[in-house]
Amino acid sequence: MSQLNLRNRRDRPRGEQRVRDSFERLLPSIDIPEPFDMQVFCDRIAARRGRPLHLHSVPGITGADALCGVWIATETSDHVFHEAATSPLHRDHIVLHEISHMLLGHSSIIDGAGAGNAQLFPDIDPATVTSLLNRVSYTNSDEQAAERLAGLIAAKIENAAAKKDGPGRDLQRIDDALSDS
Repeated sequence: MSQLNLRNRRDRPRGEQRVRDSFERLLPSIDIPEPFDMQVFCDRIAARRGRPLHLHSVPGITGADALCGVWIATETSDHVFHEAATSPLHRDHIVLHEISHMLLGHSSIIDGAGAGNAQLFPDIDPATVTSLLNRVSYTNSDEQAAERLAGLIAAKIENAAAKKDGPGRDLQRIDDALSDS
């Protein structure tokens, strides 16, 4: 057992412990609709933040070195962009990741780096943008924290669905999938 190189809570770096503590406080306050519906969830996040939240499906924003998702905050609203040609599961994860940035209070510095995105998002006036976060990789701590929180929110959604469906529901789904009728 000593060869596993596991760290307990006291051995974690101070920053990592602070992030975990903030997740433990934040997660119970996130209102998950039952049954889960992404638009209803986004409406609840918008109400919590006191500003509209718009989802945008954009073709062609993903690729090897391209964006996975984008959150643009304007002076009056939030906009989350995701790839149009992706699975519903991946789309939902991208949206949860970008919402996690919002909930964690992340922001960006607007500079020339965001100017190239104006072609992808022509409906947003660049003069109104107050923050732009896009993810291409998970190399910085904000991206890692948003990814971790998105995973925890997804698990909370799954746990709520599992409680509603009951323990035999998964077996029923497997049986339905494997049956001939």
